[in-house]
Amino acid sequence: MEDVSDKPAGDAAGGEIPRALSASPLRRAIVLAVLLAGCAIAYILILARFDVSSAPAETEFGAPAGEARVRLYVQPIEVDPVNDSVQMRISVTPDPSLASAATATADHDFLIRIKRGKQIEHVQIGAGQPLPEVTFEFDLEDGNVRDYPLDRYGSAMTLAASERNPDDSEAPLPIRVTVWEGLLGYTVKAQQAAAETAGDLQLQFAIRRTGAVSFFGIAIYGAIVVMALCALVIGGLVFIGMRRIEVTLAGALGAVIFALPALRSALPGTPPLGVRADILIFFWAEIGAIIAFCLFVSAWARRGPRP
Repeated sequence: MEDVSDKPAGDAAGGEIPRALSASPLRRAIVLAVLLAGCAIAYILILARFDVSSAPAETEFGAPAGEARVRLYVQPIEVDPVNDSVQMRISVTPDPSLASAATATADHDFLIRIKRGKQIEHVQIGAGQPLPEVTFEFDLEDGNVRDYPLDRYGSAMTLAASERNPDDSEAPLPIRVTVWEGLLGYTVKAQQAAAETAGDLQLQFAIRRTGAVSFFGIAIYGAIVVMALCALVIGGLVFIGMRRIEVTLAGALGAVIFALPALRSALPGTPPLGVRADILIFFWAEIGAIIAFCLFVSAWARRGPRP
């Protein structure tokens, strides 16, 4: 009579099955650790690339502080990439060396000229009048909102000041301009450029989305891609019969169809529908989610349980 062993077949064969079973979770744990490490490295590189920790600052241009007869403060207010315009507030500021009682009014007559595109705006200030503050729109150049969330723009302005001499001739006044480089959702960098006329001060502005906005926009589009691919995997595997039909997944696939537009609407800066990222990612992802839902319903209709 043959002896019957109580040991599992895997133990009789040298324990190969237990080792295989124990190796599989270990292998998956290693793969998971590698993926998490790769994601952490990619996250650090993206943070360094977009410089999300940068803070706005003030930059000064023009004549030295001791020689300036006119002081201006330029502050960007709003960027409208759809209409290719940026609003700038230009304020005439007093000489910081004057007493506080005399800082609210001008101490002499002078004229400020602001060139924006092909237009020249004139701001006349009289002695004893309150120092004015004006807001103008400047054209955005060298950029397009279709490049969202990596869109960049340029803008330019030319500033000049002059006073009238007794013989009715105009004498240029040295000006000093302070630019605030902060704007909600945007980073503004100003540089002085060569002016066409002596005594003028020409400024070039480089405007782009902040690193946080660009990073978040890319993350949202990445989430849209992942959700669409997951929906296609579920619908495709059920349709070809590699996975059984779970009716609850139909609700999940239907939710994805409506979740993708909600994610798209959560993008900061409310870019118009039809930017390049929409064409490359959002539109096909929405269509893919609909196809996945249809594949699942088709498989359920053909092989689903009968009553």
